[in-house]
Amino acid sequence: MRFAFTDDQLAFADGLTDVLAGECPPAVVRAAWDDHSGHSPVLWDRLADLGLFGLLVPPEEGGMGGGMVDAVLLFERLGAAAVPGPVIEQIIGAGLLAHESAAAGATVLTIAEDLGPPVPHAGVANLIITSGTTVGDFVATPVASLDGGRLLAEVSGGTPADNDLDADTIRNHMALALSAQLVGVASTMIDQAAEYARQRHQFGKPIGAFQAVKHHLADALLAVEFARAPIWRAAWSLDNDLPTAAADVSMARVLAASGAERAARQALQVHGAIGYTWECDLQLWMKKVWALQAAFGDTSWHRRRVSRWLLDAEGSVTPEGVTIPSFELLR
Repeated sequence: MRFAFTDDQLAFADGLTDVLAGECPPAVVRAAWDDHSGHSPVLWDRLADLGLFGLLVPPEEGGMGGGMVDAVLLFERLGAAAVPGPVIEQIIGAGLLAHESAAAGATVLTIAEDLGPPVPHAGVANLIITSGTTVGDFVATPVASLDGGRLLAEVSGGTPADNDLDADTIRNHMALALSAQLVGVASTMIDQAAEYARQRHQFGKPIGAFQAVKHHLADALLAVEFARAPIWRAAWSLDNDLPTAAADVSMARVLAASGAERAARQALQVHGAIGYTWECDLQLWMKKVWALQAAFGDTSWHRRRVSRWLLDAEGSVTPEGVTIPSFELLR
């Protein structure tokens, strides 16, 4: 069994990183916030040209026929650049629907658990995917949003069409994708904090020379690194339809969200009060972490799902199709 990404997977991820370095610097992210669109059409077209939106779409529908193992590295790189707009939703949605127009980037998709709460990216999307239904021709009314690259809108009206997607399929794919995105966001915040610590001087030396600052960043880095392998495992589980897939996704989500939250807190502490200001790029990434914390199940929800997978009411471990001896719960 191979426990490593292929050369092609790594090359695609590195190529995407190079594109984003040129096409999605912080100025592009800020522009998407400033014009209140939460979206960059120029960047969108560039990503469509790369074939990114068709990654999970079957070849007969104009895609690459890849899986979540192929995608998680890319989701991480998209998070690292704080890419605005429904890019991750487009990749997942196009794959789940095998949607040829979405694979080409012509039809813009977003994904929601339901249409009751505000829907992310509804203001720029043509279709909204929910469990059992795909809605088009809707009206999107903007509401206050924490992350200017992930704008929310209330949705009304629309033309529904049935789809074959159930809530668990949507939640598992999106929770995993956002977990990888959070790891990328967190990695950039740690890099930003480390760079600031090298430049900011106090008492005649860079603050990065102080042991306390090193410990803060090392702890954050460790938390983020611990999330990576579970994300890769969950991607493999989803691609191979393993009975552990839901629990694997939830474990990855808990570790990624916790690691990203810790990275945000430690990076802000290293920056001090300047980290809160609009002029500091750090806040663009921090707000994305905070905005994603509750998307497709918050940490508490995913912890409970892992617990349910492990334990029934009597304390027996009963995963689907797997029997493990009972044990007494500590109280």
